[in-house]
Amino acid sequence: MTQKNRKQTKATRVQESIRDDIVCGRILPGEKLQMDALKDRYGVGYSPLREALSRLASNGLVQQEEQCGFCVAPLSLNELYDLYQVRSYIETLALELAMRHGDDNWEADVVATWHVFAKYLDPESENQIVQAEWERLQKDFLHALVKGCKSPWLLKIRGILYDQASRYRGICIKNHSNNKNLMNAYIKENQDLVDAVLARDAKTVIRISETGWKNSVTVIAEALEKK
Repeated sequence: MTQKNRKQTKATRVQESIRDDIVCGRILPGEKLQMDALKDRYGVGYSPLREALSRLASNGLVQQEEQCGFCVAPLSLNELYDLYQVRSYIETLALELAMRHGDDNWEADVVATWHVFAKYLDPESENQIVQAEWERLQKDFLHALVKGCKSPWLLKIRGILYDQASRYRGICIKNHSNNKNLMNAYIKENQDLVDAVLARDAKTVIRISETGWKNSVTVIAEALEKK
């Protein structure tokens, strides 16, 4: 491996680590990202660290201010409403195309990823809910739902919006992961969604999805207003 490739690999690794820490709230919105502290925290040099932060800045998770370095992008109600509105358009289009073009392998991936995610969420299990693991399993499941759309650009745009929404969605996970009734309702909602997707029932899929997004926005907005 060349020196350039090693640097890119380190940058990718630290980018993923910082992203996870931002999404899971271990690094707070608006927090300054001090290079020396990050260097020690992630065990990398300045060059791959700057590369990682620049990549995160390009998709909006981090902000770069001239002469002031980097900081985590703040959360706001205006961004929340705008983000979820745009995301609902993109997700709906991706779901519709996936149901139109998805094959047997796509259906199998939907079933498999949902089975793993639902088993992890089951309040009757002995699983200790960890936000990072919830995020990973949810991301796999939601990507499986739409990847049959056959549009790389649509999936790329959706991925950017998903990462942005993850910072807000983490609020829901923190507030409700220990609420048995809410967890059972969330599991049922997603099981109904999977059933409708496999039945290629676009009308039901869109209805369930839109209800879920609206409920999420309401919960997140209430939490932000209390801060």
